[in-house]
Amino acid sequence: MAAEKWGKFFQFSSLNNNRTNGLCKLCNKNLKDRHGVYSNFVKHLKRIHPREYEKFVGYEGEHLTEETNAINDEQADIEIKNTKHKQNQFILSLTKNLIIKCNLPLNIVEHTAFREFLKDCHLKFEPVSARKLKHAVIPSFTNNVRKIIQEALDNTNDLTLTIDGWSDRRCRSYLGVTCHLIDSKMSPQSYLIDFVRFKSPHTSENIRQLTEDILERFNIKEKVFKVITDNASSMIKAYNFGIFTSEEDDVYDHQMNSTLKEDPTFDQYDDHIELENFRGVDVYPAEDIEEYEDSSRFRLSCFLHTLQLCVRDGLKSASYMSKTLDKCRALAKVSHKSTKIADALEELTKCISKANITRWNSDFLLIKSILSIGKNDLDSIVMLLENPIKFSNNDIIILNELIDILEPFHEISVKCQSETIVTASLVVPAVVHLIVHLRDITENLSYCNKLVQQLKLSIEARFAGIINRLNQLDVEKNDPFNDPVYFMAAVLDPSFKFFWLRDLKLSPNMENRLKQNIIQLILDEVNKNLKLSPTKLSNKNTSASNPKKKKLFVYNEISNDVSNDPEANNPVVELEVYLNDPIRSKFSDYWSYSQLYHLKKLVRRICSVQASTAAIERVFSQAGLILSSRRTRMSEELFKDLVFLKVNKTLL
Repeated sequence: MAAEKWGKFFQFSSLNNNRTNGLCKLCNKNLKDRHGVYSNFVKHLKRIHPREYEKFVGYEGEHLTEETNAINDEQADIEIKNTKHKQNQFILSLTKNLIIKCNLPLNIVEHTAFREFLKDCHLKFEPVSARKLKHAVIPSFTNNVRKIIQEALDNTNDLTLTIDGWSDRRCRSYLGVTCHLIDSKMSPQSYLIDFVRFKSPHTSENIRQLTEDILERFNIKEKVFKVITDNASSMIKAYNFGIFTSEEDDVYDHQMNSTLKEDPTFDQYDDHIELENFRGVDVYPAEDIEEYEDSSRFRLSCFLHTLQLCVRDGLKSASYMSKTLDKCRALAKVSHKSTKIADALEELTKCISKANITRWNSDFLLIKSILSIGKNDLDSIVMLLENPIKFSNNDIIILNELIDILEPFHEISVKCQSETIVTASLVVPAVVHLIVHLRDITENLSYCNKLVQQLKLSIEARFAGIINRLNQLDVEKNDPFNDPVYFMAAVLDPSFKFFWLRDLKLSPNMENRLKQNIIQLILDEVNKNLKLSPTKLSNKNTSASNPKKKKLFVYNEISNDVSNDPEANNPVVELEVYLNDPIRSKFSDYWSYSQLYHLKKLVRRICSVQASTAAIERVFSQAGLILSSRRTRMSEELFKDLVFLKVNKTLL
């Protein structure tokens, strides 16, 4: 390159000893230098021919400047693009993490202190307005999350809904709908699919229209397996005959109204809006209605609401306990107003929980917090009151017995509200556990035997369908919790199978009969669309899981013999393989590797059912936090978007 550059002034030739000779074309002087080095030639040109040198260097400089400017312009464009990209990423991150997940107000981006904070962090941030976040960024997040949910719904065949109503601080009513399914990896998934304004009048026509709009928008009318609601009479009337409607529904309206008024089972304990004059909504085509012999099973009651009613029945019946509970509530009320008691509790590093009349477990937690203080310290605290409350030794014994009795109820309530596990399979084992617990605890009680007896009676009445099936009695159509889905879910959960039957201590004959009844329920459900003749179960000890890769020193993998069996597609064979499989693992871990096609398909449908309406209750809790007392002027559309994104934040 250098030889070509200076070749305009010199004629170069190679010499021995790695030297180069250059004849100056301007003065015919011969110059020499090392091969590849041109410093002597440049010095000669600069000293002897300065005019030609300056002219040449200036010309080269102009070209060099042009090339440099072109490179600089290109680099500037790249920097501008990178800056804009970083700016957009920053705005998206700010909206996702601060506005949606941390629930900060939108106008924080316009606050002087926030912008000063960004300067201190040395962030080159171009200020963004709250208006842009509201009208551009948040709607784009909402659309993206809706697309992800729609894709998940398109890829499933069966799902369950939880539905409930709620009112905000401005008395605006909303209807929330969550969707639950088992994905292709056999993991439970939960989404808030819509949170819609529910304007008055709250008639059956409005309910039908709202529900139809949601189901049609997501194209899931034929995929809805069950609907879970609370025990409010309005919800029972709305969905007790399925989501489909027909002219015959009018015949049942009068009967339904009288039943709801007369039956104490349907007492209202919710703080949500009343949805009066509910009617069903058409989810299944008319020609498919005949397939559902008992359409009342379409709606399932919330297990936790019913459990709460059982506890309330027990506490109401134990009149001797009311005085002790009143003392606890009075102490809790004063402890949150008296500075003396607050200081005394702070010294003991204790606190007294608040009581909430709408939730029985608040009384449980209140009693537990009082007992944790200790008798001596409790006596010293109550003496600080203007009207001292004295807890006698009998009161302490009653409270301890009450905790022992209600502890399993509380544990079950917490477990059944889980977001990450299958909950339908918990219902039957939970009821069995409570029956056994109440049976065994009686001999250890001094004062609370009447409470235990009332709890037993209430469980037998409010869970009559489950109790009758356990006792192998006829299950009536109107029995609460008469749907066999809870038994099927328990058996199809590898964590339970039939292990929970051991607690009942049934005779071998009765236990085998109960097992056969549940097995038949599962086979009937599988065979609805298969028309396969049932065969007798044999006693093979075959495994079911089939991991993709053999692991070192792990011997619980399953051979492929079942898949090669010509009868492997028979649901009876699959169920036999599953029940005889000694592996006991978590639900998703087991079924994700399972090769039992028909049984796996049934599991995805059955286990999409939720034990409670906890999912939609969590939505309302988030909604209450978003629409705080300082944000009541928030627009309806922005409020719905923020609730939608907050609940579905894992999809952002």
